[in-house]
Amino acid sequence: MTEAKRIYRELKQEIVTCALVPGQSISEQEMCLRYQASRTPVREACRKLCEESLMQMVPFRGYSIPPLTIEEHRNLHEMLMVIEPAIAALAAERATPEQLREIEGWASYEYNVGLQSSYYTFLEWNRNFHICIAAASRNQAFLELERNIQTRLMRYYYHIIVMDSYGPELVAEHCELVRAIKSGNQEAARECASEHLTNTRRRSVNVDLRMVNHVVEDSISFEGLEWLRASESDESRPKKRKLPVRRRVVRIR
Repeated sequence: MTEAKRIYRELKQEIVTCALVPGQSISEQEMCLRYQASRTPVREACRKLCEESLMQMVPFRGYSIPPLTIEEHRNLHEMLMVIEPAIAALAAERATPEQLREIEGWASYEYNVGLQSSYYTFLEWNRNFHICIAAASRNQAFLELERNIQTRLMRYYYHIIVMDSYGPELVAEHCELVRAIKSGNQEAARECASEHLTNTRRRSVNVDLRMVNHVVEDSISFEGLEWLRASESDESRPKKRKLPVRRRVVRIR
């Protein structure tokens, strides 16, 4: 593994798990010390992360970690609403038996409510579940989009969104999607993926706006707030249960 690739992996992991706090500034010199490397591989790693929207270059000052915003969260979910039903339909048509077994394996993990390490393990499994479905579509463009979107969304799950007691519900939806894909029924797979995303949007209403680290008037528009409110059912608004602040580091590939 090259130095640039090592730094890229370590830096990406710290960004996704919010060990590097959203909105934080970091210079090349700080990263050279942090990752025990010279400027050239650090710059190469940062360039790639900027291309993936996980870092931002600040001219003459270094880099910053992008803040978490309602606008980005909404945009990423809207992208998923477009591509994931199509991905699921293609996977139903093209997945190999080996890929189906792998997808089924990632679908089964149910986290323990209130247990932080279990929740973070679920985030990793959930990301792999959706990426494996994209891989089974055998469409490289879809796979690259899915991988980038799922990775960027993980920052929100680590830092803001608490899924409360949705463990059994999430596993049931994942397993239903697996069954649809295994059946080879493209329309059923498309519908299951769409329904899962609709439910995810509803659950994502649990964003704690006080934790979003940006200036409200600059980043949270009325339209953005309406998007969140539109997802919420007045009859089934869940109570928030915050997890402890300490985070477990997971391996982001």
